[in-house]
Amino acid sequence: MTKRTSVPDGARSLHRAIGLLRLLSARTATGWRLSDLAQEAALEHSTVHRMLSCLLKERLAMRVSGTRRYTLGPLAYELGVAAAPHFAIERLAGPALAQLAAETRDIVFLNVLSGSESVCIARFEGRKALKAYTVEVGTRRPLCLSAGGTAMLIGLPRADQARIEAENLQAIQQRGEKRQSVIRRMLQRSRRLGYGWNQEDLIPGIAAIGIAIRSATGSPVASISLGSSLAELGLPRRVQLIDRLRREAERIEQQLVSLRY
Repeated sequence: MTKRTSVPDGARSLHRAIGLLRLLSARTATGWRLSDLAQEAALEHSTVHRMLSCLLKERLAMRVSGTRRYTLGPLAYELGVAAAPHFAIERLAGPALAQLAAETRDIVFLNVLSGSESVCIARFEGRKALKAYTVEVGTRRPLCLSAGGTAMLIGLPRADQARIEAENLQAIQQRGEKRQSVIRRMLQRSRRLGYGWNQEDLIPGIAAIGIAIRSATGSPVASISLGSSLAELGLPRRVQLIDRLRREAERIEQQLVSLRY
């Protein structure tokens, strides 16, 4: 008899449920149609329906009022509140990053590393209106789709970088986006420079720089990024801002001892 080496059913079901929760967190405003959720998760419609029924019962998921769409439920919020005192980097970084946004008049983001994705946990508005930036608090994206995410990605071991880059590009392709060559160019540039540098690679006229925040072991756990028009991120000013962002990142790193990173 051949020895079974597959993942146990219970672990596989848990893995799928966590995957659904990640997807639900990506569209908290509008929610997901069941068919779209099944397609994105690459699961059978009946499987997703069954898992959603369980998540609804446990209050980890809910229906958006007046629709047939699904999003995160109240228990997800309650769990986050319980974890916040031990992981909320924004409580340490918030005042300084808000001041940075006010002084530069640009948009400043604080992101955390979540597997092969980055999650925006804080956004600080400068005085300039950059409507092209649609990233809000809670937005989850592949690491290679932002300067902050790229800053974290290039700080990982090479093997992890290659694996995550492949996962990111596959996910982007599955969504019908045709930006692989642009993203590879941004990654190559950022690796050469040692920081995330989006040179209007994703949105015409818009640029961003990103600096990783590392734990005591040297692993990237978060990042600070600053977005502005490409015209206002010329080399002299960019050098100054990179130095400022690095100092802010170092200050946050010194305070991470109070958290569980």
